[in-house]
Amino acid sequence: MPSCVRLLVALAGVVVLAAGCSHASLPGAGGTTGDGQGPTTLEEGSCWTDDLLGSDPQDILRLSSRFDVPYLAAARAVADRPAFTHRVDCGSDHAVEVYKVVRLPDLDSQLTDYASVLKQQTPLYEKVARSVAAGCMTDPLAKAVAVAGVANAVMRPQLPPGATLGWTPAAPDQWTKGQRVFACTLTWAEPDSVRYAALFSKALPTGRRTCIESRALVYVDCARRHDRERIAVIEARDAVEAGSFPGPKAIRDGPAGRYLAVPDARWAKLDAACTAYLRSISTTKKLTGVANVDPDEWPAPGDSYPIYCDADTRPDQQPLITQGSVYDRS
Repeated sequence: MPSCVRLLVALAGVVVLAAGCSHASLPGAGGTTGDGQGPTTLEEGSCWTDDLLGSDPQDILRLSSRFDVPYLAAARAVADRPAFTHRVDCGSDHAVEVYKVVRLPDLDSQLTDYASVLKQQTPLYEKVARSVAAGCMTDPLAKAVAVAGVANAVMRPQLPPGATLGWTPAAPDQWTKGQRVFACTLTWAEPDSVRYAALFSKALPTGRRTCIESRALVYVDCARRHDRERIAVIEARDAVEAGSFPGPKAIRDGPAGRYLAVPDARWAKLDAACTAYLRSISTTKKLTGVANVDPDEWPAPGDSYPIYCDADTRPDQQPLITQGSVYDRS
């Protein structure tokens, strides 16, 4: 067993009721800002309600007919996409924040028709997905994950419960009017006033951070005593699928439990990536970044391969008990 074993502490079918209407307005058409003063525009720093593009089967049917895409393919593609029809003040509770807008000039000539972002099982869409996911990272995240040496890996900050990060094309109406851009989104299961930028600073309350008391094997408010804090996640899906990073067959049984068999040199690079991110969001010098993999989440639901970054002492050192979040920059 390697000297450094990492163990983690602990479309439904849609009935189409009618056909036709192929010339009706596309989903997302005619939306307004929250004060009703004009049509929607997809902009960085804009916030929106939780209206979904795929919530109405008739809208999906119109998309399918207009862009000559099979109904089920269109339904799968837009099931969770924001409609971007009702913009709201970001200072109040909102369901979706567009924290960044990504453009793909190298692929723009291939993305003139909205059908290209409805057909997910194509090489073009795969290129789009990789490019947008990378483009949605902040500079500190992108620089840190580059240190890991994991092909096409994406890094995100650890999120509070109920929050997810993702990306989506502009709504069909916006796209056909020339907004061939992709929104990087922070989405809340329940509307919230927290903004994406707060995830990287001390503005987010400690109770919404993820700290771990290893001896009791529990997650705690970071204001309480703990010995590590989950700060980020590296997604290695593309590398595992390409065979450039170990997959499920590399899970082994050892004296201390199941673990992912990865050479120490690769763990060192992953640790270095976690440390690089830690230094960008914290002034602490007492802790370092340590990478962990949960064997039971290799893969995790959705074919995800998450590598967790913790702010911790090194595995060969005595744990440091601390209070407060390592996110201490303004």
